[in-house]
Amino acid sequence: MHPVLREILMEPVGWLAIGGSIVMVGIAFAVAMFVRKKVREEEKRPPR
Repeated sequence: MHPVLREILMEPVGWLAIGGSIVMVGIAFAVAMFVRKKVREEEKRPPR
């Protein structure tokens, strides 16, 4: 196995890096969805 793959898949630090990356992508996706929802709500509200 390639040394980099071994380091990522066999060491706890590698799993922490994978988990952290997934969390960061998830947070970015959640923020994007939240902002899109708020923009749609603003567009639907009638102007004052």
